[in-house]
Amino acid sequence: MLKKSIVAMLLAAALAGGAQAQLKYVEGADYTTLTAPVTEAKAGQVINFFWYGCGHCYAMEPSLQKWLGDGKDASIDFIRIPAFTGNWEGGARLFYVVRELGMAVPEMDEKIFDAVHKDGKRGIIFDKGAALKFLVENGAKQEDVEKAWKSLAVQQKLNQARDLFNASQLDGVPGFIVDGKYVIAADNNYPRLFDKLNTLATKNTAKKEEAKPADATPTEEAKADEVKIEEAKPAGAKTEEAKPAAEEKPAETKPAA
Repeated sequence: MLKKSIVAMLLAAALAGGAQAQLKYVEGADYTTLTAPVTEAKAGQVINFFWYGCGHCYAMEPSLQKWLGDGKDASIDFIRIPAFTGNWEGGARLFYVVRELGMAVPEMDEKIFDAVHKDGKRGIIFDKGAALKFLVENGAKQEDVEKAWKSLAVQQKLNQARDLFNASQLDGVPGFIVDGKYVIAADNNYPRLFDKLNTLATKNTAKKEEAKPADATPTEEAKADEVKIEEAKPAGAKTEEAKPAAEEKPAETKPAA
């Protein structure tokens, strides 16, 4: 009888601990849930919206890269998308051109951030000529940069980035979307922020693992910044010919406080 009582007590403690873990972050206070998911997301997907010109994004970058290196749960697929709104198109295009050219990531992201915030070269995220010169100075060939800048592949990704950011309902950057529906606005408490991302992103992957057939083969972990934007395709999106960016530019989004 005593043995059964001990087992019951241990089981109750475990259940209480699980319930407490589920309440670690509260909807409405720590994150919001979109009524319509922005992507056809698989469990464990984390999207980071940012802008090279954002001071908060620049301040968070070292901590973000550290989390990606040794703090991110192995089951998480991390996707980075440049916020595309108003006059931020130049920075978003630069982001995708760097990847279209096969330049080193995240090293080039760090160089762009430093150029903008330390060296006063903000023109590279607004002016095509300044951006092309910067890329050539960092090892790219002029003709390759010109081709990538106006490529269909880059334009398609820009269109998708714009649609995703608009659907996210974020009013600033940096910001995160987990599993296509949990919206997290970043703050300066980086340890708590990244723990929140791990907690929400693994909430559904745990259920997925429990339901996986015995002979199923786990997919390889997607590398940070190498996941293609197609994996973050807007929910219900149809494949269509790339459309040019809208000429009318909405008001610039203010960085998150």
